[in-house]
Amino acid sequence: MTINKTSAAYRWTKFFAGLAIFWSFTYVICPAITASSDDFATMAKFIDDSGIETGEFFYTDIEVCGEADLGARSTFEHMPRSMDTTPK
Repeated sequence: MTINKTSAAYRWTKFFAGLAIFWSFTYVICPAITASSDDFATMAKFIDDSGIETGEFFYTDIEVCGEADLGARSTFEHMPRSMDTTPK
């Protein structure tokens, strides 16, 4: 069995590349996805305005989670549509 000997510079480069990918996903790609859709933007604005801490609800079993889930599902299922009824 041989041990893979890589240089410290190579390992640090891989580490910083991983951090760069994580950072770009968190602060560039996800906000771009949110801004690309009115539905995502509406949901994100509601979450921000309501002060919902989305990461804290994942592992909890409280009534607020059920109400938030029902509200989110209702928002997407009964999304207002355009009132323009003219044929195109």
